[in-house]
Amino acid sequence: MLLDLTVSNFRSVQSPQTISFEAVKDNRLSELKVVKISEKLKVIKTSAIIGPNGAGKSTMVRALEALKAIIVADSDVENPLQLLSGTSFAYSDEKGGPATMVLDVLLGSDETTDQPIIGRFTFSADREKIFEESLYHIIGRSKKLMYERKLIDGNAKELQYKYRWGKMFRGEKKRMVGKVSCRQVYLSATARKGSLTLQPLFQWFSETLTILPFGLSSQSEKMIVEQLNRHPGWKKQLIDFLWSIDITDIRDVRTQEDRVVFIHTNVNQHYASYFSNESLSLRRLTSIAMAMFESFIAQRCLIIDDFGMLLHPRALEHLVSVFESCNVGNGSQVLAVDCNPSLLKDGLLRRDAIWFAEKNSESATVYFSLADFRFSRAKERTEQLYLNGAYGALPITSEFSFTDVEKKEQ
Repeated sequence: MLLDLTVSNFRSVQSPQTISFEAVKDNRLSELKVVKISEKLKVIKTSAIIGPNGAGKSTMVRALEALKAIIVADSDVENPLQLLSGTSFAYSDEKGGPATMVLDVLLGSDETTDQPIIGRFTFSADREKIFEESLYHIIGRSKKLMYERKLIDGNAKELQYKYRWGKMFRGEKKRMVGKVSCRQVYLSATARKGSLTLQPLFQWFSETLTILPFGLSSQSEKMIVEQLNRHPGWKKQLIDFLWSIDITDIRDVRTQEDRVVFIHTNVNQHYASYFSNESLSLRRLTSIAMAMFESFIAQRCLIIDDFGMLLHPRALEHLVSVFESCNVGNGSQVLAVDCNPSLLKDGLLRRDAIWFAEKNSESATVYFSLADFRFSRAKERTEQLYLNGAYGALPITSEFSFTDVEKKEQ
């Protein structure tokens, strides 16, 4: 499970900004919406980033997207760091300086103490070279080095790295040093060679971390076909899900090569319709549903950008409720990124699960938690207070008038 994500010098984020998925200690907040890992660690199931258009809400999504793509890139890709192209913050003190990402990920439990093992992975790179890469295991109050790789001189003709390994590191290590270039990730190369220490984190990136596409493209349709063919019983599950959200005219779902076919019915007749001919909202709901079904049978960290795109506010509330009620025992998570204030409905999400995004005076994105604000459970009116400006992260509108300059010049 993802516990914390910190990003700096990436897209609209300048100074380090952190989104946390760890539950705060507050008896007023629902325990049903968290996964208990230990007495001291509870992780939130469903979180959201909310804010106005252009505030940088999606920056955290793009950071995870870029980092995953770099780590799982095929070994024959010469420079996976090009995925960072155009993402460095425009106002960096050092133009084109490296973007840095730090993740805390739950990797399992310690065999001796039964305490959770938290992997802290740090990655710093620009489009041409990796500056730093490291992994520590945090067990209780103990922080143990697994490996660290730091660039010695970024201006040298031949780049060299200083490596350190912890005593607990298992698997190939020194033999890989000469085989990993300045553009390749040591984590990936070593995990693929069977490192017992690095495989769990690599698998988290490659299998658990799921960044949902918008759900409107042929690529999304192909993914849905693959899932339905792999899980034939999900066709009925999908129909039942759509019925639960008041889409009641779909009686069957079929696959035809790489295409999804919906069978609609009305009083007089049945008719078939391809996925590409359906409404954008139905395609979006189908894509989200299939990703959620996957998270109900296997642990997934599901990231959904523009969560409310094309969907009714009541539909968003329903999606959250379905995920919360069906996600039992798998430890799956959802991060919903959206500008729709309906996610602020009292009782839908925990207060520590809601993060706001806005631009500061330097046009850099900052994130802050709703849990930072005092509240009384008896007088909760979160959505209305937000719309009234109590928390910030609202668009500031001003007058606009259009002038036909071309006509004026004639």
